[in-house]
Amino acid sequence: MYRILSIFLIFICLSAGCITDNSEINTGQVNDSKSTQQISLITPGGDLSIYNGQVVYNGLIGADVPEFFSNYSTGYITIKTGNATPLHMLLNRSEFIFIIKGEAEILCDDSLVNAKTGEGIILPKDVLQSVKSTGEEDLCYINVVSPGYSAESEVLGEELSCLNITTKSNPVIISSPTKGIEWDIGSDMMIYSIANPVLMPDVNIPFEYSIAYAEILPGGVAEDNCLKGLSELIVVIEGKIEVYAPGGDPVLVSSGNAAYMPANQEKGYRNRGESVAKILSFTDPAWTPEIWESV
Repeated sequence: MYRILSIFLIFICLSAGCITDNSEINTGQVNDSKSTQQISLITPGGDLSIYNGQVVYNGLIGADVPEFFSNYSTGYITIKTGNATPLHMLLNRSEFIFIIKGEAEILCDDSLVNAKTGEGIILPKDVLQSVKSTGEEDLCYINVVSPGYSAESEVLGEELSCLNITTKSNPVIISSPTKGIEWDIGSDMMIYSIANPVLMPDVNIPFEYSIAYAEILPGGVAEDNCLKGLSELIVVIEGKIEVYAPGGDPVLVSSGNAAYMPANQEKGYRNRGESVAKILSFTDPAWTPEIWESV
């Protein structure tokens, strides 16, 4: 019964992200093959209690959201202090965790990692895992599963003992997002590649997309650009930014929300707030310098 309920709940939460109805932006004739472009604002779906009330999930995008194409699913997970996800395994799927607030004790096979706000953890495929909230405040983190989550991929409870899978995998620890590969695109914005399977071949990164962290100063503007052949999901973790297509109306993305751009979307970013905006950018497939094109 528990397994059936879990499948039903997760199916709902993967479709929980809300998309603005007016996401279509006209960019004139900048791109002859696509005169109409799209920037979609995504707000998390309603709180969904899973794992017998131990965890609350808010979905952003997933395999069951046909509006977007991606090879991963993502959302926010909140765990009250002292609570934890049950011991489980995601078959043939990796997981990325970025701590928004609180502290976590993360089990990855035989490794036990303590993580705090601003740190990231990559869990390889097919590992025994669990996440416990250990801080004084509730734990909240961004959760990315690749390939996208499906109920059939998750094994827990008595089903774990039936599997003949033994791994001794180590997690990849991102102790600070500003220690990644630095890209200087001006005095108002700094970008750091923190997980990129192409640019970081010596790091055991078990997925094909890439993750970058950026900080934009108040009033800062990123140069208008296009990522050739890559979709991009921007999640704002602090502050707020405007994402716009050249010549189009801006989409305001505040903390906790996200913006999705399909491949070849011409766009720019700016911070009209009074504090530094901090964002995570997910590009699929992995970003490389030659696919970035100024517009």
